[in-house]
Amino acid sequence: MRIQYSIDDLRGFCSLVRLGQYTDAADQLCITPSALSRRIQNLERAIGGRVFDRTTRKVLLTPAGMALYERVVPLLSDLDSGLTEAARVARGEEGALVIATVATVAYSKLPQVLPDFAKRYPKVFLSIRDGIAASIATLVEERMAEFGISTHMSFGPALEARPIAPYGFNLIARAAHPALKRRKSIAWTDLPDLRVVSLNRLSSTRLQVDDELAGRALPSPWHMEVDQLSTLLGLVQHWGFTAVLPSIFDAQAIGLRAIPIRAPEIQRELFLVKRRDASLSPHGAFLADLVTAALRMNDE
Repeated sequence: MRIQYSIDDLRGFCSLVRLGQYTDAADQLCITPSALSRRIQNLERAIGGRVFDRTTRKVLLTPAGMALYERVVPLLSDLDSGLTEAARVARGEEGALVIATVATVAYSKLPQVLPDFAKRYPKVFLSIRDGIAASIATLVEERMAEFGISTHMSFGPALEARPIAPYGFNLIARAAHPALKRRKSIAWTDLPDLRVVSLNRLSSTRLQVDDELAGRALPSPWHMEVDQLSTLLGLVQHWGFTAVLPSIFDAQAIGLRAIPIRAPEIQRELFLVKRRDASLSPHGAFLADLVTAALRMNDE
């Protein structure tokens, strides 16, 4: 048979054990002594026996009351701790946050905003999943990431994609590259002679550029392709290659030049992606706002 009781009954019982007087315990609970007495009666009715022996001066625990008190005190403590921890997570003061983003944002923009995020939420464990647009959409749709920063694609009906900022494409090269010293901009048709290394053909940048160039009957500029952004940058920094990356990439921060590619100028949009049926956590919303502001500042 299930015993019917309430948390308030148990809290009243524990307070009375600690303080020993109905008046004192009632004052601590901000109720009247008669209300506390009803809570004790409810508890005794639920267990089918007395929990206190009452004298004229104080109350004493019965064996049943002692057994109950020894078990209930740690349980109530764990319950209070659990509720406190859940409240901290709900406020974003603790917990974990997983986000997904294209690699250029992870490399150039997230490091700019993470100090502010860590200052506001020092106990939140952050996991950054960088990848292509399709993998970002999958992570968000399957609730493995709270939100994503992605280039344009056909997002599924479960996802909401909010435009953040437009971007173009730059040619990335060493500052002292002999063929590019005086160039302030460059045309796509000039690239085949510059040993351009690309991310693999499934990357967001490569898909966008290949589609545009094919639609305009322009030649492919790629000399080599790699899988990782770090490999691409190593080839540019140390071996004289060039690369095409979105204009959101901060080349100057790592000692490289960024030359805008014109004729034609290709523009795309970045999106903040989240599930339609899920709201962002406080810490997730804060980081999303920081990244959005940093990307829009890049566009100004």
